[in-house]
This record gives sequence, structure tokens and C-alpha cells, in this order.
Amino acid sequence: MVNNKKPLYALIFFRFVIATIILIVNTALFGLACTPVYFIVSILYFLTIIYLLLLLAGIYHRGLLYAQIILDLIIENLLVHYTGGLDSVISLLLPLSSIAAGIIISPSSAMMTALIGSTLYAGVVSLEYFGVFPMPQGMSPMSPRESSYVFSLLYFRVAVFCIIGFLSAYIADQVRKKDQVVYSLQERLRREDRLSAIGKLAANTAHEIRNPLASISGCVEALKENLVLDAQNEKLFNLIIKETMRLNDIMNGLLEYVKPRKLQLEKVSPDELIDEVIFLLKSSKDFKPGVTIKKESSLGEVKISCDAQQIKQVMFNLLVNAVEAVGKTGVITVRLMAGAADNEIEFDVIDNGEGMPPERMETLFEPFSSGKDNGIGLGLAIVSAIIKEHGGTIKVESKAGKGTVFRVYLLRTIAQK
Repeated sequence: MVNNKKPLYALIFFRFVIATIILIVNTALFGLACTPVYFIVSILYFLTIIYLLLLLAGIYHRGLLYAQIILDLIIENLLVHYTGGLDSVISLLLPLSSIAAGIIISPSSAMMTALIGSTLYAGVVSLEYFGVFPMPQGMSPMSPRESSYVFSLLYFRVAVFCIIGFLSAYIADQVRKKDQVVYSLQERLRREDRLSAIGKLAANTAHEIRNPLASISGCVEALKENLVLDAQNEKLFNLIIKETMRLNDIMNGLLEYVKPRKLQLEKVSPDELIDEVIFLLKSSKDFKPGVTIKKESSLGEVKISCDAQQIKQVMFNLLVNAVEAVGKTGVITVRLMAGAADNEIEFDVIDNGEGMPPERMETLFEPFSSGKDNGIGLGLAIVSAIIKEHGGTIKVESKAGKGTVFRVYLLRTIAQK
């Protein structure tokens, strides 16, 4: 459904215009003789005013939109009957309803509207031909005409209406996809501009904080060594030292994220890099013995051009997150394969952990957006920045309770910046 009211206001405006044109033309051609047409146009005016009042009140849910389209089709077919049946030019309004449905509801509704409208139109014309739905007074009956002419023309028009409905659905779908792409690009640009400004401010602030922080840490350690402390005070001193170290880690991580680094490119094997990272991870004190890491690779002897230390940091951070996600026991699969493009490889980290809710994924790669109790929130931000510097991309797929998949796409060869 539409995200703003402009198409709905436009539809209401065109209803008024079309109703007015029908009223003027009918008056010019028939005077006041064709009473049913005036009655139907009055109903159209009345319904349009009701739609406008509902829209102004903020009521325009999907059910109401479908009701508008269906009522429009019924009114259009009644006008067709009272203005000449098969010869009526009002039948040209039926495709307009399909186009409107595609714009204000969904692409599939455009096709549905075309089918419903064509069915009603075919029913009206058929009933008129067989005399079940007599032509209005003053209009010649259709039965004297050749049935082949009537139904050939009818089938042709129904086919045209359905084709227009299909094209309306296709065009509406393409427009919506492009709108989504444009919106996501705009959001990405806004986020990057915001993060860039915050990053510059944070880098300057970090430099100013590090010096007094180092002085505080040094003074506290010196006091701890020279003073006789009881257990309570020693615990307080240790806490101060621990928290200053944590602040220092935050400053270092922040500087690493915002400070541009020239890539030290070299030809390396992704297989060898991941083997080294897995070995380091299993040797670390944070690794849980109950966790299983499986490696799957179909790259063979492929080598890529990259900054090996930075790509190892990417792999290590993603694996550490996976280990934390699976808990004491779980399975992590590391997969290396050729990418969809010729000059690309894909590196996946798949875990069967707790997964993430959608709201967490929206800010996953932004600084200080950690979902962990004791996390700083810079790990994935740094990962994203490194991959971007390498000309690659990272994607994430996750469902709460069903695990997470990080997909990293890296170029096999990149130009030195």
C-alpha cells in the first residue's frame, strides 16, 4: 500500500474530474432524458466526498481501498449499460481502475482489478445481448446484431483490459522496487554522512581523552604500589585500573574505526588465512571446548589481493561473535567459495545460535550498537569499514532462535589506493 496520501488525493481528484466530464457530456448529448446516468454520477460524487473525508481523518486502510476499487468497477459498468452497452465509450474507464489499483494498493491488485472489471463488463454485455438486461429506453437492442461481431469485439476488449492490467501490475512492481532501492540508498547516504561527522568528532575527542586517561591510570598504579591498602580499597583500585583499561580499549577501537589506513596489499590464500584464524581462536582463553567449527572450502589454490592482517581481523571478529552466539555448545560453519561475479570470492560464517531480532540488524554495523551486555559495539563497525576499504560487501541473515549467517564478498584483485 502507498506510504503517503498523494496518490490517494490524486485519485479522488480524478474521480471528480471524470464524474464532471460524464455529467457535462451526458447533458450535452441527451439533455435531462437519461435520468439513470445522473443518478449514478450523483452516487459517484457522494462516494468521492466520503472517501475524501475518510482520507482527511486518516482512515485509508487496505480494506477501504479495495472497497473503492470494487465500487468504481460497479459504477463504471452501470454507466456502460446506460450509455450504450457495447458501443459505450465509458468502457475506457475500466483500465484506469486497474492502473489506480496498482498505484494505491499493490501490483497484484492491478491484475485482480482487471480480471474483475473484465468479468463484470463481459457479463453486462452478454446479458444485454440475450435480453436478460434490457437496453435503456431509446437505445437499440443488441440482439439483431451478428453474435460473431458482438462476442468477437467483446473478447477483444476483455483481452485488452487484461493486458493493460498485467502491464499496470508489472510497471507498478518495477516502480516500487526502484523506490525501495532509492530509499535504501538515501538512508545509507544519510547514515554515512552522520557517521562521518560523528567519527571526526569522536577521533578528536579520543585523542584529547587518551592523554589524561594515561595519566590517571599511571597515578593509580603508582598509588597502589606505594600505599598499604586493605582488601576493600585494593578492590577499588583494581576496579579503577580495569575501567581505565576498558576506556583505553574503547578509544583505540574508535580511532581504528575512523582513522583511514593505507592497505598493505599482498597475494594470500583465503584458505590459509581462515586456517590461521581458526587456530588462533581455538587457542584463545575465550573459546569454549563444546563449540564445533566446521570448514567448507571449494576455492582450491585461489589467491586474493588484500591486506592480510585486516582480513584476518574481519574473520576473527566474525568467528568470535559466532562463538558468543552459540553458547557453550553449538556448531559454526565457515564456508569459502567462488562468488557470483568472476572477480569475487564469498566467505560465510554460519552459526546455529540464538539469532537476532530485526530491530537489532538495522543498526548492526553502526558504532556503539552492541547487543552484548559488556560489548563496546565497535567490532562489526570495524569489520564493515575494512570490507568497504577492500571494495567488498557484507550481508547478514538472521532469525531469532534460528541462527545467523554473515556473508562477506571480497574482490580477488583490487587496485592499490
